[in-house]
Amino acid sequence: MKKKSLSIYTHAASVDTVRKSGRFHKPRDPEEDLTLFMLDKIRWQKALASGRIEKIGPRRYRWNE
Repeated sequence: MKKKSLSIYTHAASVDTVRKSGRFHKPRDPEEDLTLFMLDKIRWQKALASGRIEKIGPRRYRWNE
């Protein structure tokens, strides 16, 4: 049982490694990274202003639906 379990685990890990290889991942452009950060910051501020997200403490937030 343990041999079979180990082989399934190692097979899954090797498949995952192949899928996440650097061949398919292109590094993000610094300008694009900054743009995405700014868009995310604006989205976060809008959610806080509208009440969808509520600040309940330092580094603690509540999602209101």
